[in-house]
Amino acid sequence: MVRMVAVAMLLGALVVPASGWAQPSPRAGLPPILALSEIKPGMRGVGRTVIKGQQVEQFDIEVIGTLRGGGGVLPVKHLVLFRVSGPVVDRSGGTAAGMSGSPLYINGKLIGALSAGYLFQPDKRDLALATPIEEMLPVLDLPGGSPQSAWPRTFVADRPFIVGDRRIERVVIAENPAQARQIEAALPGVGAFLPATFTVTASGLSPRAFRILQSALGLREPLLPLFQDGGDPTAFRPAPITGGSSVGVLQAHGDLSFGGICTVTLRVGDRLLICGHPWDNLGEVEYVLTTSDIITVVRTLERPFKEGNLGQMIGKIDQDRGPAIRGVVGRMPRLLAVRITVVDHDTGKRVEKGTQVVRRPDLAKIFATAMALTAIDRSRDALLGGGTATVTISLRGRGLPRVLTRRNIFYNSRDIALASLLELPDALNFLLYNDFVQVDPLDVTIEIGLTTKRQTAALVDAQVERREVTPGQTLRVRLNLRPFQEDAVNSRVIDIAVPQNFPRGPAVLVIGSAGPEVPVEFSLQERVTQFLLREPAPSPVENLDDAIRLFEDFGKNTDILIQLVPFGLPSDGTEFVKFDVFAGRIVRTDWVIQGEVQIPILVR
Repeated sequence: MVRMVAVAMLLGALVVPASGWAQPSPRAGLPPILALSEIKPGMRGVGRTVIKGQQVEQFDIEVIGTLRGGGGVLPVKHLVLFRVSGPVVDRSGGTAAGMSGSPLYINGKLIGALSAGYLFQPDKRDLALATPIEEMLPVLDLPGGSPQSAWPRTFVADRPFIVGDRRIERVVIAENPAQARQIEAALPGVGAFLPATFTVTASGLSPRAFRILQSALGLREPLLPLFQDGGDPTAFRPAPITGGSSVGVLQAHGDLSFGGICTVTLRVGDRLLICGHPWDNLGEVEYVLTTSDIITVVRTLERPFKEGNLGQMIGKIDQDRGPAIRGVVGRMPRLLAVRITVVDHDTGKRVEKGTQVVRRPDLAKIFATAMALTAIDRSRDALLGGGTATVTISLRGRGLPRVLTRRNIFYNSRDIALASLLELPDALNFLLYNDFVQVDPLDVTIEIGLTTKRQTAALVDAQVERREVTPGQTLRVRLNLRPFQEDAVNSRVIDIAVPQNFPRGPAVLVIGSAGPEVPVEFSLQERVTQFLLREPAPSPVENLDDAIRLFEDFGKNTDILIQLVPFGLPSDGTEFVKFDVFAGRIVRTDWVIQGEVQIPILVR
């Protein structure tokens, strides 16, 4: 997922016919609206935004023209091209990230919301685009589950305009600054604009948890990491929410906070139109809506951005559409609670973290994993280092027969913190992508116990009574284990029944850990990120009860998996879970099992 609120997402979701640009029918509480057909070059007006604290201030605008996009099978869409000026713009350094959604007025009538800016101006960034209010208003009345439609990326100016020494006839909405530069260099007469994106802020994470979050989400820019603890929102007295007010939009809320700042275009009753562009363009959603207090506008070489504090939750975002996102004041979102407890048994230090995240499967498991890694990092004096971790994951959701719990033990000589999280993405997949029932996820509890002590046992060797068996017979195996730094070897005798339908011919008895093998060609951080991003695999079993048993009891690092495999077939894969044609047993132990033994067997 690429977070950059990009060009293609700049516009969004609702079909507006090419004809009939008349002013919409009056809605209770709506301000006067100036129709797009009435907007002419040279018209002047004002915009409203916050660049300090919560005070809404005005800046000047002048219309340059309108842009027409789409054509063919695409619905016709429009943008308004304008320049900004005035003392507020001088203080902000031009259009800044976080100004998206700023309402624009001509003669006291609302025309739309600032939604994109032009970066390639040598002295100032005063050229901007606006989403017409007529495109935004349908979002205000959307019912749940309304479909989305595509917006164009290329727009034709109603008349050419000049920027510096360039004559611009077409405008392309680019996804990022690098793409914008390529477009500007390669296509004469084309101007590349960027959405006036909000600054994405992540707080409450350790530095490497932040890096995993950044990599898994595909975050490029803008991004503001805050490494202090999250928790209670910043205390300030919130001002009434009106057009031009700054608000916060969060996808994680609590000890981990993840979201951004946008500007309100319009308030009608308890409903808000915000941003003038989408967040992720996902349609019906449930995000957190908060108050916001702007500290300052940070001026950078590439683009300025608003920096501010997020306050108390005041409602939810329930629509994430192309022309705007919709907020509802006073209605709280349903979120997934994630609770993490980490205990360092060597020092006695205990760390507890909690956050509420959006009930969106791909994001929920990323946020939960980042929060868990942060809790582990905060519980230890050294970030890196080996040891043993006992991890218990409990899942609760409507649709499941009970609270499901998986317990496993991990050992790693380099980085036990990351190694202990290798199963978390798949565990969350069981809750969020269940193959058998519709699960309404309620909460996830993760408990991790850490120690530097090594709790492993090496599989020294294994012997069989005979190397030849026939289907229906029993194969007796003696296992020899040596716990780490112990002289005594633990021996156990296990009988394996060879099924009647087992293929005759050469086979291999494979003995090793039941836990998943971690490839050494990837770092643990890369591996955790890969697990977060990969598509959930279909369940290898046939019903929910078997899936629960598989989740809670199979594939543990402390189990020894014994398999008799026909020669030429791999000794791993989901086909071995059922142990139908393939003979097998699982042996429980108290150690993380290391090593593997293979013994040739002939089935006559």
